[in-house]
Amino acid sequence: MKIVCTMPARNEDWILGLSLRAVLGWADSVVVLDHASTDRTPDIIAEVSAEHPGRVIMLHETDPCWAEMAHRQRLLEAARAEGATHIAIVDADEVLTGNLLPHIRDAFTRLMPGAILQLPWLMCWRSKDQYRNGDASVWSQNWASCGFVDAPHLHWRARDGYDFHHRHPMGRELSPARPVARVAGGILHLQHASWRRLLAKQCLYGLTELIRWPGRKSAREISQMYGGTVNEDGIRYSPIPAAWWAPYAGLMQYLHVDAEPWQEAECRRLMAEHGREKFAGLNLFGVV
Repeated sequence: MKIVCTMPARNEDWILGLSLRAVLGWADSVVVLDHASTDRTPDIIAEVSAEHPGRVIMLHETDPCWAEMAHRQRLLEAARAEGATHIAIVDADEVLTGNLLPHIRDAFTRLMPGAILQLPWLMCWRSKDQYRNGDASVWSQNWASCGFVDAPHLHWRARDGYDFHHRHPMGRELSPARPVARVAGGILHLQHASWRRLLAKQCLYGLTELIRWPGRKSAREISQMYGGTVNEDGIRYSPIPAAWWAPYAGLMQYLHVDAEPWQEAECRRLMAEHGREKFAGLNLFGVV
């Protein structure tokens, strides 16, 4: 078995030093796609590659347009070129809970062909030390597709031109394998650990949807879709157990939750380029 992790990254220097090193604690190698980064993302990838010779493969994409499906497909093809038998999916703002480090490779070993390994998707909320748990929202009950046994027919591609938000591979019906209970660990998602970053990212999603796919959804529909992410009605938290972070104690120096989100400047640029009228009726989350 050879597990190759695929990791897209754009301007992730606030966390990449942690997340990239963390995934090398259990995957055989990792393919990282540096997508038009203007921060230290390429430097961090190079630093970690020097620490782990032969285990980090860096791809570059200079086109700033986020073509998520094309990027995931490119990562998949690079992982196959590295001889992967199993593909892991971890985004740059995610970290496996440390208590699962001794067990994650066994979970891949037990995967049946056709199954998608899913782990609880644990939303660190307004802090790295708490996560949403026990409320009725999708953010308290979601699962992250994070691995599969590779097969030639698996792929990613845009759906009727729409290129966002499809994490598990296409080519087969989703058949989840969920070996971990929600309270027993999973994938920590740190996008939500910074409220400022969360708002900026939802704003950029909305602006981009209206620009790239005019008429697909109204401004009101887009606002409802991304506004739901920041809805805290009935929210409940749980503290993150110490064991989930403990194995990464030496890596926490690379986590900067409160760093300025690059998405804010991009939102301002798009607003200046297209004009405010273009986005009339869109929830801008106070970002622009």
